[in-house]
This record gives sequence, structure tokens and C-alpha cells, in this order.
Amino acid sequence: MPARESLSGPGAPGNARMLHLTGIRKSYRIGPVETEVLRGVDFQAGAGDFVSIMGPSGSGKTTLMNIIGLLDRPTSGTYFLNGQDVSRMRDDRLSHMRNRHIGFVFQSFQLLPQLTALENICLPLVYRGARRPEMKRRAQAILERVGMNHRAGHRPDQLSGGQKQRIAIARALAGDPAVLLADEPTGALDTDTAADIMELLVETNRSHGVTILIITHDPAVARGCIRQVRIRDGRISESHSRNPPCGAVEGEGPVVETGAQARAAVQGAGGPNRGKWPE
Repeated sequence: MPARESLSGPGAPGNARMLHLTGIRKSYRIGPVETEVLRGVDFQAGAGDFVSIMGPSGSGKTTLMNIIGLLDRPTSGTYFLNGQDVSRMRDDRLSHMRNRHIGFVFQSFQLLPQLTALENICLPLVYRGARRPEMKRRAQAILERVGMNHRAGHRPDQLSGGQKQRIAIARALAGDPAVLLADEPTGALDTDTAADIMELLVETNRSHGVTILIITHDPAVARGCIRQVRIRDGRISESHSRNPPCGAVEGEGPVVETGAQARAAVQGAGGPNRGKWPE
């Protein structure tokens, strides 16, 4: 698989920081009413970092993810993606950056029902204009990586919830993204299946150095991440870290727990820590 293209650009605040957002504000206007959703968010994530973002409904976490994922623009503030200022890019350039460098995983899977697992994984590569043999080779390699090569010819309605999410993760990884954004990836799954998915995400982070951000309501999922960030009323209000975040002063490279440890955190959701902010 070809190496990720460099995104380095002038004026960047340090390329060790994969994501660097400063003073991000986002407002929406409906008629005469303007609502400010994000109120000066400062957020950084290093290359290979593994972060959960928690917050109640309406806190701004989904809006923040949309801005990080280049699906929306901030009203003001700056956003550097691996050294490249993306906060003022043209739409066509943003689309290119999103397709090349960001993968998405959703709670509802968002698989096309008429396509097989293999064909769903090929979709990001279709938009890149990859040749059919290359698409098939890469999709099969990713299927094996997520333990789903025996389901390559199955459509989504022939798969369990956990299997669908594995295919969705495989699709997100097919283009070798630098950043993986997962919006409630375990929200529709039972505890054991959620533990499987968290284990897969941790091993992906550990083995391939992908920067992973998980939007979640579940403290058990947050406990499976190295960094936990809480957003409230459009502001980052709390941040916890069990190890130095990747790309920080201490150095670069993934600093994560094992998938088994993440599994234990999720499977312990029914214990005395359930519902508590991770410590």
C-alpha cells in the first residue's frame, strides 16, 4: 500500500500534532436566531493518538467531529490537519483531503444494502479512481485484517451487528487514512460485541499508528481510550490522560494499551464504575 502523502505546510504549529484546532467557534443561524454551538474550542491530537470525546446531547461533540472530519467549516478559528491549514480551503480541496486522509465509522454502519461486504469496502477506492484489481486486492487484505474474509460475499442483511461494524471499520481503513473518526461505534451493539469492536480499534491504533477519535456517550468505551476529553456547552471542560499523548513533548508514535485491556474496560461496564466519568 502506498505511503500516505505528506500534508506539511508553511505556518504549521508542529507536524507531530496530527490535529491542531485553536479557537474553533461554530454558529448556526435559523431566521433571526443565531445559535453558537462551539465556543472557542482548543484541541490537539498527536499522530497515533487514541482519544474519546464525551458529552451530553447538544454539547457540540458531533459538530466538532464534523469539523475535524472536514464535513463542516468553523465560523472562526484555525484547524491544521497534519501541518496543513484546512480551515480556509476550497470545497474541492477539502473533499480531496477528506477522501485521502480521513476514515469514518458510524453507529448505524451506513453500509449499502445492495453491495457485498467486499464491494462496500471498495467504495472509498472507487472515488479515488483506483483500478479494479487494486481495489479487490486492498479490500481483501483489509477483510482479513478485521477477521471478516469469510464474509466477503455477504450483503449487510446477512451479517450480525458486530460483523457489520467490522465491515464498516474495514471500509474506513481501506484508503489507509491518517485519522479515523468513529461516531458511537459501539452504540448499537451488546456489551460483548462492543468489546470486540474496541479491541479491534485499539489493535488498529497500535499496529498501524492511525489517529483514532471516538465520539461516545458510554464511559466504558471512554475508559478503553488513552485520552478522554469531555465537552460541555460547546467548550472542552475536562481532559484526562493515562499515558503521554502521541506527538506530545515526550515523543511521537502510538502509546496505547492492548486490545485486551480495552476489552476489559468495556466488559466491566456493568460494575461499580458504570456511568462515571473515567478516572
